[in-house]
Amino acid sequence: MSGASPVGGGGGGIHGLVTPRNMNSIAPSKGLSNEPGQNSCFLNSALQVLWHLDIFRRSFRQLTTHKCMEDSCIFCALKSIFAQFQFSSERVLPSDLLRSALAKTFKDEQRFQLGIMDDAAECFENLLMRLHFHISAESREDICTAKHCIPHQKFAMMLFEQCVCTNCGATSDPLPFIQMIIMYLSCGIIIRTRGTIFTFFVVL
Repeated sequence: MSGASPVGGGGGGIHGLVTPRNMNSIAPSKGLSNEPGQNSCFLNSALQVLWHLDIFRRSFRQLTTHKCMEDSCIFCALKSIFAQFQFSSERVLPSDLLRSALAKTFKDEQRFQLGIMDDAAECFENLLMRLHFHISAESREDICTAKHCIPHQKFAMMLFEQCVCTNCGATSDPLPFIQMIIMYLSCGIIIRTRGTIFTFFVVL
């Protein structure tokens, strides 16, 4: 069976996550350009999600220091596009700076390269992981509990995996791990193998 709890602990509980919006927290809506051949729709989708999440946008705005990677710095590129979202008078903005930084960062893996389509959910998760690297590089991403790490404080949960024998009721030791929450499926997957039930609450 599996359980889950927020990485940040009980501070404020759910009340802190659903603070009512005020006029200052409403994000200006702008489009992101995707010219023929750019194939940036996957990145633009991830960007729009991050921008329109108040809890991320406001927390990210407060960050001022990071480990900079110059022209491949996703933190700097994201800061730039967020400033344009906030202050630019243009209705459609280019995401080229972030697209380029993403391509340079993942050049060795041949992921998210210029002009090539990719997966929006995987892009979203990798953006979060790179932000973790820029602001909390001293902490491993699978066990990070740093209070200033927005990706883990706002998007991650501590999960516990445990096996239960249906014959004798014996249980394995809980296996804790931190998982980024991209989409939560409300049902569990149950796998039966030789009388043992493995239950996972699926996090994609």
